[in-house]
Amino acid sequence: MVKANFLADLERLKKPIPFSPEGLPEPAPLEELGEEELPPFPGEILPGELEAFLRPFAERLAVEYGAVAITALGLASGLLAGRYVVQPDPQNPTWREGVNLWVAVISDPGTKKTPILKTLAEPLYELEAHFQEEYEERRRTYELERQAWQASKPQERGPEPQEPRAFRVLVEDATKEALAQVLKENRGVVAVYDELKGLFSTWQRVDRQADRAFYLKAHSGGSHREDRMGRKGHFVRDMWLAIVGFIQPGPFRRLLKEAAKGGEEADGLVQRFVMVEGRLLPWKKERPSVPREAQEAYKAFMKGLWQSPEGAPRILRFAPDAQELWYEWEDEVEQEARDPDLPPSWKAYLGKRLLLTARFAGVLSLVWKEGEWVSAESLLRAIELVQWADAHAKRIWRGATRGDYSPANRVAVRILERAREGKLPEQITPKWVWDLGFAGIESVAQAAKVLQRLAEKGWLLEVQPRNRNRGGKAFVLNPKVLEGLKPEELQGA
Repeated sequence: MVKANFLADLERLKKPIPFSPEGLPEPAPLEELGEEELPPFPGEILPGELEAFLRPFAERLAVEYGAVAITALGLASGLLAGRYVVQPDPQNPTWREGVNLWVAVISDPGTKKTPILKTLAEPLYELEAHFQEEYEERRRTYELERQAWQASKPQERGPEPQEPRAFRVLVEDATKEALAQVLKENRGVVAVYDELKGLFSTWQRVDRQADRAFYLKAHSGGSHREDRMGRKGHFVRDMWLAIVGFIQPGPFRRLLKEAAKGGEEADGLVQRFVMVEGRLLPWKKERPSVPREAQEAYKAFMKGLWQSPEGAPRILRFAPDAQELWYEWEDEVEQEARDPDLPPSWKAYLGKRLLLTARFAGVLSLVWKEGEWVSAESLLRAIELVQWADAHAKRIWRGATRGDYSPANRVAVRILERAREGKLPEQITPKWVWDLGFAGIESVAQAAKVLQRLAEKGWLLEVQPRNRNRGGKAFVLNPKVLEGLKPEELQGA
């Protein structure tokens, strides 16, 4: 029966195709369909002082520029954290977003994680060393002044000397209690992780569930009170934490699988991360050198972003044309997020899309030195950046929840199954793919992109749709796909 269906499909497919057999493309092997290519990092996102260093640095290491650029942007957000908030909607003054980003670069061992993070965070470590030296000097002065104050007669004493503040810009592997104290004194810092696995493991421990709630607050500028028996409690107000780190694909996929299942892991914590794949590029013997002056300019630029945490955070608002653009983008995002057919875990990610757009817009406006008004240009850059990050997030989520097969690969397998059963339609359309629920396709538009990719790989041939009034595209299976397979091979497709 399989053989009869197979031959019937093969004959039927040959008839309506307006191509000569000699003109048919050679289909790519099934295993080579692979994932769609990820889009490159958008151009002109970062100012020249940053790009002049980051691009040659990425090219010198032969790594993708996007992983380097988003790491630098995450570190910059930590220097700005707690100093600014974005008000996306003047009609809703209760909605304010911080400018602190959570960035997770997912990359295999040997993908230059350590040199990237060490080099890009160097200006922050230099600030840390500078602040520590300043603090120690002020502390010595404070101790001498306090001793003199205590030695003087009570009626002759002036105001008691104030203990100096220890400024900080970053933390590494800090406990929740220590981090709360740092945020109390500095309001915003960045947590830097060469390997995020340890942090995620802590969040999953039953005895550390309070840590998850704390980090959720630290993402959104919440307040935190901590009271312990026999110890003085403390209250932290307006705490803003940025996180930047790397993690290997295996541990991160396990984390996403748990988040997709629901339960305690589905609290939206992991969806707050900008998830980006970090990969090596083909090695070239001739690569650009990294200009020393460009590195020094990068370090000076990053250090110049830091401000003392005195006073309330300054509010960034959209310029009039940017506000109009925001409402258009908000409408598009909210419409997509309300699609009832989307998986809950992906809906949770889309629910953070506007949040991320506002944060990107705020950070970009500040690094472009626009003042207290976010321009339409910065908002457009932010939207481009969100769309770029979406492509990475979709790929990472699919890899975690459905295995490594791409939608194109999975749709191709299902088409082969239909061919074996003699159930291929006369025309393969995005609506047909969507209606049958192929490969977890999330929209008709995505189905159209998958079919277009299969056409580019020689698996499908584009034909004139039967119903031209509805628009869209239609395809038929390239007979060479079936000619290259034996009927018995289709049984296992």
